[in-house]
Amino acid sequence: MSRKVERIHELFLAIEKSHPETGFNTPLFDQLIKALHAYKEHKDVELFKIYSISQHLKKEMSLRDFLYWIVPVERYLNKNLKDEDFIIYNKDVKSIEKKQNTIPLTIVLDNIRSSFNVGSVFRTSEAFNVEKIILAGYSPDPSNPKTQKTTLGSHDYVAWENHAKCLDLINDLKVQGYWVIAAETTNHAISLELPFKFDKKTAFVFGNERFGMDPQVIEACHETRKVPLSGIKNSLNVANAASIFIYEFAKQYHGKP
Repeated sequence: MSRKVERIHELFLAIEKSHPETGFNTPLFDQLIKALHAYKEHKDVELFKIYSISQHLKKEMSLRDFLYWIVPVERYLNKNLKDEDFIIYNKDVKSIEKKQNTIPLTIVLDNIRSSFNVGSVFRTSEAFNVEKIILAGYSPDPSNPKTQKTTLGSHDYVAWENHAKCLDLINDLKVQGYWVIAAETTNHAISLELPFKFDKKTAFVFGNERFGMDPQVIEACHETRKVPLSGIKNSLNVANAASIFIYEFAKQYHGKP
């Protein structure tokens, strides 16, 4: 029985994916209605509720309203929606050939363990037009299937490269004229909100989710900044912290005189 409901779920997802091109004028929509009607006379209350979804589906409805009705199916199947299951629509995506007007910011991820965190940083970096991401140590890159899945394609529009050792990388960046900033909560860290130097390129360095940044890496950076926090727990997920850092830099950069 659950296999038939699984098929209904698959049809919902297939229609969602094809909607930008076909709308609801697709045989998949008719197949979905037929699959739902299979439970019209069912005595099980929950399965009859699955049938009742068909009474609300119209070809002229919006995608938002359509997706509202996938929720009862997912609950019946005990589906937990993962972040990478969301489909991101961008009407301009097909016309993008090369990223232009990037902000002068490079993100360094040192020994990040989670593919999800790396993917999230890629998505934020692409959204704010960051110039480059450098994956140091064992940080997974987009050649890793899990990372590629969580980037939702954003790795195609952000330059990225690997580097074996973060300390060597920081020294190289300094030689290239970068102002290197450690993103870490330390006693000497200054507030993220202070003005950045825009006379040269900037690199933010983020460390391991559990252990943070190596003290030698922090010392090698020009300065250390932290997000001003007012809660009891003095920590943020690395991907969330990166998003805040990137936003603050972009805000200051676009607002500079």
